[in-house]
Amino acid sequence: MNKKLNRELMGYAEEILQDKNCPLYKNKEKGIINESYNGQISALGVSTLMIGLKATLAVYYQDEVRKKLLEVIVMMINKKNNTTFADSEEFVREVMKKDETEWKSDVINCSVAL
Repeated sequence: MNKKLNRELMGYAEEILQDKNCPLYKNKEKGIINESYNGQISALGVSTLMIGLKATLAVYYQDEVRKKLLEVIVMMINKKNNTTFADSEEFVREVMKKDETEWKSDVINCSVAL
């Protein structure tokens, strides 16, 4: 990923994380994000590279905590690509229907920026 894209994605991540409706907040009033997300977001990129995007999405989508990370990734992808996925479920369905290589780099890049 080039520096320009990384800067752009980091801006999207910051914008989403600053929003009080961000799904990652443990305490919305105080703006506290659960610390366990740090490792899980790193694992998302590694898992995507190791076992593939479809398998990783299946694992993350089934877990309520990890599913929130997918929601943020989908928000970032929507901003980057001007797409209109309503939620992670719609994104997962889209990826499962098509070749995963179309979305694989976007998910990895967004996880790195996040």
